[in-house]
Amino acid sequence: MDFSVQSLHTMESELSEELRTVLKTAKVTSTMELNENSLMKLSKNCLTDITLRLVSLYEKNLNTCKSAAVKIDQLKTEQIENQKKLMEIKDMKIDSVQQAVKTELKTWADVAQKGIASKPITTKIVKEAVRSVNDEERRSRCFLIHGVEEKDGEIPFQIVQNVYRKLDFNPPNIVDSYRIGRKTPGKSRSIKVEVEHPTDALVLLKKAGKLRSTDLRSVYLSPDRNKQQQAAHNKLVAKMRTMIKEDPTKFYFIRDNRVKSVDKNNS
Repeated sequence: MDFSVQSLHTMESELSEELRTVLKTAKVTSTMELNENSLMKLSKNCLTDITLRLVSLYEKNLNTCKSAAVKIDQLKTEQIENQKKLMEIKDMKIDSVQQAVKTELKTWADVAQKGIASKPITTKIVKEAVRSVNDEERRSRCFLIHGVEEKDGEIPFQIVQNVYRKLDFNPPNIVDSYRIGRKTPGKSRSIKVEVEHPTDALVLLKKAGKLRSTDLRSVYLSPDRNKQQQAAHNKLVAKMRTMIKEDPTKFYFIRDNRVKSVDKNNS
């Protein structure tokens, strides 16, 4: 069986209901009063019924526990993979800053050697490089939600929570959530969401495809891209649309900054 948090709530409810039934049958008010003497007063048929119900609950809940164990192992594996990705992202950002500094220092050295006064020695470019990396770090903690109808008086935070529920995702702390862009009649703006850690955004984006099997099938998520990244992504989308027209027998998707495809018959 597929495990979900709801199955744990169901298990708790069934166990509580069965305990109440046993206490009522034994004519006691609490488990403290339930003992051998109170059970010995019950008929053989009553004890048989109680035993059979408990065995049935045991088997059902044992399967739930096994399913939960498999799910926990899966989540642990995903968490390890996400931590590795996060470390890779951090290393890339550190390398980016170091490379920017090295490049600027080399530029300064060239200027000094050539005696060119038109480009004064300044930390401005290095500061801009560091600012750019900081911006990318902030973007790594953000994602966008597209396709949600915009309504007057709506609360974006509640919309984000609903998306989390549909993905069966334990919500991380939401730092901020709001519509972006200029409001236009008849159009729904995207919702920008910022969480505390890049890992949370990565995990959610990885699960986003599951929305297609819910009542939010027209809703999709995307990373918070900068202008250059968005321009590159738009080119990939245009390329994908061309490929769809040329060969509609395949499903096309964008992954790892490339347009990929699979045969519809094999999907």
